[in-house]
Amino acid sequence: MGSANYHDAVSFALDPQEDYEADLPLFIDTQDSAQSLNREQFTLLVRTLITGFQAQGLAQGDCVLLHTGNHILYTALFLAVIGAGGVYMGSNPHSSADELTHLIQLTHPRLIITEPSALTTVQDVASQASIPENHILLCDDPALTTAVIYTQTHTLLPTTPSSKPQNLTTLLTHPPTQNLPALTQEAASTKPAALYSTSGTTGLPKAAILTHANILAQHASLTAHQPPESNDNKRVKRLIPLPIFHLFSALFTHLFPLRYGHPVYIMREVFTVPLFLELVHRHQIQEVYLVPAMVHLLLQAAGRDEVGVREKLASVTYVGVAGAPIDAASMRSLRGVLNPQNASCGQIWGMTECGVVFWRGRDEGGIGGVIPGWEVELRDLGLGDEDEKIQGKRKIVTEAGHPGRLFVRGQGVFAGYLGRGREGVDTHGWFDTGDVAYFNAAREYFVVGRTKELIKVRGYQVSPAEIEAVLLKHPLIRDVAVTGIALDHTTEAPRAYVVRADGARFGSDEVYSFAQQRLASYKAIDGGVFFVEKIPRTVSGKIQRGKLASMNQKREALAGLLSKVMAGKPRS
Repeated sequence: MGSANYHDAVSFALDPQEDYEADLPLFIDTQDSAQSLNREQFTLLVRTLITGFQAQGLAQGDCVLLHTGNHILYTALFLAVIGAGGVYMGSNPHSSADELTHLIQLTHPRLIITEPSALTTVQDVASQASIPENHILLCDDPALTTAVIYTQTHTLLPTTPSSKPQNLTTLLTHPPTQNLPALTQEAASTKPAALYSTSGTTGLPKAAILTHANILAQHASLTAHQPPESNDNKRVKRLIPLPIFHLFSALFTHLFPLRYGHPVYIMREVFTVPLFLELVHRHQIQEVYLVPAMVHLLLQAAGRDEVGVREKLASVTYVGVAGAPIDAASMRSLRGVLNPQNASCGQIWGMTECGVVFWRGRDEGGIGGVIPGWEVELRDLGLGDEDEKIQGKRKIVTEAGHPGRLFVRGQGVFAGYLGRGREGVDTHGWFDTGDVAYFNAAREYFVVGRTKELIKVRGYQVSPAEIEAVLLKHPLIRDVAVTGIALDHTTEAPRAYVVRADGARFGSDEVYSFAQQRLASYKAIDGGVFFVEKIPRTVSGKIQRGKLASMNQKREALAGLLSKVMAGKPRS
C-alpha cells in the first residue's frame, strides 16, 4: 500500500498508506453511530458523486458552494467536487443574506448545496444572483441516510424529473466513475482545488485559493511533524467539533481517515460542554482540536466539577488549540484536567492562507517550533534594534525576545485570493501573516498579537488578547473583547466589551479594578467598559473586531446625539 505518487488531492486521499480493515468505520455521525462510512463505502460514494456532478453540467474550474454544517458526507462531497474538475468552496449555513450575497458575488458558484435551515436564504440570494433554482441541491437528513444506504446496497437511485430545488440524492443516479483525475506535478501546482474564506475580522472575507499541490504540501508538513501511527492499538480517533468548512478542521478531516485508518467522529450539533464531554467519553476519543473560546467554556465547567470533567476526558491523549490567541495560564489549566499519565495539549498556529506552520512547544504560552516544510522570519517593526541585520530591504530580527512581523514561506502558501492575486506574498515567496511574534532561546515562537489590533499606549504596544485573558478569569464574565480607541491625537487606550454570566450583576468599576490589579498600569482599561449581550466572533472563535469598531462608532454617534439633545433642553 501507498506506493503510488499522486499529485491530485482526490487520488491522494483515496490511497491508503496503512493496512487497516476495509470495513472499519471512518466517518461516523455522533448523533447516530450507525450512520457511518468505511473505506469501500466512501470510495464508492466519491466516485458516484463525481459522475453525478458531471451530469449536472459541472465543468472544469466551476465552483460548487457547500453551504452546510458538518455531516458524514461532507468530505465525500469535497473530494467529488474536486474530482469532477470543480473547485470547492465551503460556507457557514448560518450566514446572513448579506454575507451569503458577498460570497456568491465573489465565487460565482455553478451549484449550491445547502441544508433545510438555510434553504430560504439561499433561494432568495440565488434568485437575486440569477442562479437557477434547479442549481440548488438540498442536503437533508433523508438524503444523508439514502446516501449511506446506497453505499451498502450499491443500487443506484432511479432518475426522477428535475425539481426546484433538487435533492442531493439526484447525484446518485449515475454509475460511479472508474477514472480519477490524473495531474502532473506542474498542473497540480497551478490547478485550483478549493477556496477557503478568510476570517473577515476587520473587513469583508476574501477567498483564498488552494491548489492540489498546496493541499498535499500542507498535509505533508503535518505528517512529517507527527507521523501517523500505524499500530492498530494506537489508531487515532478524532472528534470534529469545529466546522469542516474552516481549514483548521478540514486539515484533520479530509485526508487522514482513508490514508491512515484514523476514524473521525463528526459532531453535527452546536458545541456545548456537556455534549462535548459525553461524546468524548462515549466514543473514547483520543485527539480533539478546539478554539480558545471552547477551551474557556471547558475550564469554566472544570471549575464547577473538575473531577467529573477529568473523568470524561480520560481517553484523550492530545488537545490542539488554534484559531485565536490563548494565554499560558489557560493552557496549564487545560493540561490539568487531562490524563496526567499520557495526555498533553498545545497551541497550533496556522492561517487559511498557509495551513499549520507552528506546533506545540514546551512552553504553554507559545505556539511551538516551525514544522517541516516551512521557513519563517521576523521582520523589524521599526524599533531600531542594533542586533538586526540587513538582508536586502528586509531588516530581520535575530535577537531572542525581540518582536517582529511574522512572515512564512513554503509549498503550502496559497495561490492567491480569488480576483485579487497574491496579495501579501512578496517576490521571494514570503507571506506576510500580519502577526507580531518573537522567539526564545530554544527557538520556540510566541504570538504577541495582530499588527492591526495592537493598541499603542504612550509608546507601548498592548495586546488585546492579554487583557482578554485576564478578564476571562473573572468568575462572572462569560466572554470579553478588547479593542483600542483613540483618547487624543497622541495615544490610544484599551476598551473592554464584556458579556456577564447569566444572572450576574456588577458594574464597570469592578471590571476596571479586576484588570488593574493584574496588569501593568499602561494596560489599564482607560477606554471604558461596556456591557454587551454577545461578542461577535467567527466560527473559528476569532473576535470580529471590525464589527466591534462599528458597534463603537454607533455608540459614540448615539452618545453625541444625546449630548446635543440634553444640551438643548432648558434647565428647570
